[in-house]
Amino acid sequence: MDKDTSVQVSDTPTPAQARLETAYKSLAEAEDEIARAQKKVEENLSAWLHAAAVDSLAQAERAKEQAEKEVEQAAADLVEPWDETSAELAPVSNPAEANGEEPRAVYETAEQFLLQFLLPLYIRIIDTRNGRWCRKWYLHAEAVSRVDALWRVWEHLRLDGKTGMSVWWKDHADHHMAVLLNQKGPFHLCSLEQHTTPEPIPCDPAPPNWFPREGDIPFP
Repeated sequence: MDKDTSVQVSDTPTPAQARLETAYKSLAEAEDEIARAQKKVEENLSAWLHAAAVDSLAQAERAKEQAEKEVEQAAADLVEPWDETSAELAPVSNPAEANGEEPRAVYETAEQFLLQFLLPLYIRIIDTRNGRWCRKWYLHAEAVSRVDALWRVWEHLRLDGKTGMSVWWKDHADHHMAVLLNQKGPFHLCSLEQHTTPEPIPCDPAPPNWFPREGDIPFP
């Protein structure tokens, strides 16, 4: 009897093929979640539910970006041998950054971020004995600067799907909002019914040449 010399083809996918299949599934799930979240955002919701829906949409978009990176890497592994050492050392890049594009912002302005996201979520007691707030917050330079900072760092940290939001709340939102709502903060003369422009802290100018100019400071 002749010996069977035919090549047996295995139906078991290679590790690279399995990674690619898993990555495509994750991408499809992320796209479905984006569609559901986008539909929820467009519904007529209360303020805090709308903010929660926007946050869910941002998370779904982060998941899609991660899935796209995994698909790209898995597809490359089918062509090139997988090198675990180089993969562990290689920095993870954002697809938008790799294409020379900035990630698309969720909110167009600091005001939109404040009204649609931050205030609906940051519920506090506002009265004469507790927190202070001014409806005309935009007339307070410090408030504008702090809200703008909160918006910009949120747009940056939301791309970190692991600790980004925790860092934003702990290191940024809680800090800045505590200052803004403080009874002795920038709104200390205001109430929910009336805006009062505060006077700046008095300060006398120093005598001429009191401070050295840039480049005049001697260094050892």
